[in-house]
Amino acid sequence: MALTIGGLSTVGVGLLSLFNGVQGLVFGGEFQAGPELGISMFAACGVMFILFGVVGVVGGILALRGEHISLAFVGAFLGMLAGGMYGFWLGLVAIAALVFSDADL
Repeated sequence: MALTIGGLSTVGVGLLSLFNGVQGLVFGGEFQAGPELGISMFAACGVMFILFGVVGVVGGILALRGEHISLAFVGAFLGMLAGGMYGFWLGLVAIAALVFSDADL
């Protein structure tokens, strides 16, 4: 039961991170992170958040299948960084549920 809650929470955190990443890419500001690169700071963070979200979704799916629980931990932690306030708390719930699950790490 705890593994299911942890896996679903990790998938949720990953989806929040994906949403924040797409939002950063679409509505990025004009502040240039590197004028020579031609990419804004929000677009660069958006790409990172999308990568964090992909790790979160894949980790959550693997946790639901009972494989590679450690990737779910990594996905939940990265989702805590990129998911905003709701992502932080949902990632914390995911980590707590994965810790208390019966699965071998």
